Amino acid sequence: MRIAHISDLHFGSASFGPMQFLSKRWLGNFNYFFHRKKEFLYNRLIDLINFFKEQGITHVIITGDLSVTSRKKEFKMAKRYIDLLKKEGLSVFTIPGNHDHYTKRSDRKKHFYRFFDTHYDKDCPFNLKQHKVTYTRLKEGLWLMGIDTTVATSLISSQGHFTPEVEENLTKALKEIPKYEKVILLNHFPFFYNDAPKKHLVRGSLLKNLLQKHPNVQLYLHGHTHRQTVADLRGSDLPIISDSGSTPHIKNGACHLFDFGDNTIKLDVYRYEGEWKKSESHTFET
Repeated sequence: MRIAHISDLHFGSASFGPMQFLSKRWLGNFNYFFHRKKEFLYNRLIDLINFFKEQGITHVIITGDLSVTSRKKEFKMAKRYIDLLKKEGLSVFTIPGNHDHYTKRSDRKKHFYRFFDTHYDKDCPFNLKQHKVTYTRLKEGLWLMGIDTTVATSLISSQGHFTPEVEENLTKALKEIPKYEKVILLNHFPFFYNDAPKKHLVRGSLLKNLLQKHPNVQLYLHGHTHRQTVADLRGSDLPIISDSGSTPHIKNGACHLFDFGDNTIKLDVYRYEGEWKKSESHTFET
């Protein structure tokens, strides 16, 4: 089993309809037209498909922001890409990002879940749409768990919210997994504060406290920052952090590949230089 982590794909298309001015979508369209359209190279994502096949990737994890303004057209573009990955036999797991619940209406109607899975496993009693949590067993001793901390925000905010509901359901879900088995946790937002308050995960400190009580959560995969990052926080009783950055971005795009041994986790970082090339490698003893 080899796992690939990518994030913040931001499939987008400009919208010129007047209805955009009734929500914050006009701001997303402005940013797309003057910034994202020039800074994102989506052919890199197509190149990833053959690259994943060559690397023997079996599972692909996407930690949110599949769209720009949560338009159905954008979700359809992202779904077509995911369908191409699945056509090659890859298992794909997604969670939404703040851009996927960009407007109050898209958040209220949960448009994201019309296109992407709410369950990672049909036998799991939790689902992302209703409980904001879901999980599946990838193999013996290794679980994958995703949480949805996205909310519709004001014009100047891109915050997430680790609500009491998510905290309660995540606690219940973690209790159902044996303490001696490893967990990979997915969330669009980092739980630490390195950005302006308007980009924070509200109640992120409580998520941090919860993770410190569950050392079997050994990997925390997120996006949102658009900064490729690998950090081993186990010295603070926290997981190893993986942020692949915004994968199709010209400057900071990357993908992370994971191999799991009995007592090791190997993480290789690949960046695009005409083709996907390894830029650094990490091995963590577990």
